[in-house]
Amino acid sequence: MLEDSHLAAFEDIPSLVDRHKGEAGFEEIGIYLADLQQSVLRRLWGPGGEGAQPEELKIDTTLAGRALQEVRMLRGGSEGDAPGQWWVPLLDGTERLGVLHMTSERGDVEERMRHVSSLIALIVVSKRSFSDCHARLVRSRPMNVAAEMQWNLMPPLTFATPKVTIGAVLEPAYEIGGDAFDYSTAGSQAHVGVFDAMGHDVSAGLTANLAVAACRNHRRQGMGLVRNSEAIERVLIDEFGRGDRFVTAVIGDLDLGTGVFTWVNRGHHAPVLDPPPVAGSPP
Repeated sequence: MLEDSHLAAFEDIPSLVDRHKGEAGFEEIGIYLADLQQSVLRRLWGPGGEGAQPEELKIDTTLAGRALQEVRMLRGGSEGDAPGQWWVPLLDGTERLGVLHMTSERGDVEERMRHVSSLIALIVVSKRSFSDCHARLVRSRPMNVAAEMQWNLMPPLTFATPKVTIGAVLEPAYEIGGDAFDYSTAGSQAHVGVFDAMGHDVSAGLTANLAVAACRNHRRQGMGLVRNSEAIERVLIDEFGRGDRFVTAVIGDLDLGTGVFTWVNRGHHAPVLDPPPVAGSPP
């Protein structure tokens, strides 16, 4: 399946899985992807595909949604208990892509389900970034131009390694012009940034995009937090002049070995530490 996926488009994934499901011991594998706000799961069909499974499943009120929320495999069909039917989380690292509805009459299939789920997730992620079909599937309503720009700029909402977990939420998801976040890792350091450009229009989105791009560029040249923040300001002034557009931001570095978090605040709300630090306690 992996070899055949190299020349497959995003909308070809259901037929690709269908051709190979028997080799893995499954009678049926349905792919459901979560929408942008993680409120519903939508069935991914191939071109012109139809089926008996509901096209859309609520995450808060269904077994499929529970499997996604709890990140664990659950037995049962869409109408309740069903022998041989499973809902299996579809994950890219810690990013919750959706779930698989898998049917097998064989026993001891849990390890096989995990392997198949990981493979399908890998294929989905490799195809989604240049697919309008994926963008339409995971949206519940029209998105403004500024939000279109922002969502394509930012990394996934969740990321984790054994040493650090990063999560973000952006609302309103379809009208987020001017707000942005960024993160990255390099060795024993994790970098995070939160940006808020003036306004909530396309101009704000352009300003936030420039600030994030400048931050990444300077960071990758080895600049520290203070120099980076000053360099970002120079880029914004060179492009927009003084007083026309501005961005507030917090950028910080987390030492994954010691837990020490160092940040620079440029006009933004101060970071909130939870739980608050206690004097004399280790970080």
